[in-house]
Amino acid sequence: MKKTHSTESPDSMCVAYGQQVQELFELNTPAEMVEHLWEIYSGFQSFDQETGFNPRQLDIFYTFRDLLRFCQRIEAMKVA
Repeated sequence: MKKTHSTESPDSMCVAYGQQVQELFELNTPAEMVEHLWEIYSGFQSFDQETGFNPRQLDIFYTFRDLLRFCQRIEAMKVA
């Protein structure tokens, strides 16, 4: 497999990620995002119970948990 080298520095990548996060939280506050994530996950849980076993359920929970923690850390940064 041929590897390509990025011409971007790690700092410029961090700035780019930061800009994406900023754009995301311009749409909703981190607290609002947490509420939306809970609504999405609750709907998923209800659907999942109706449809039966989902082998990816644990992976989905961990992704949900990580997204919640991310939003909470952003909210804490805004307060500080």
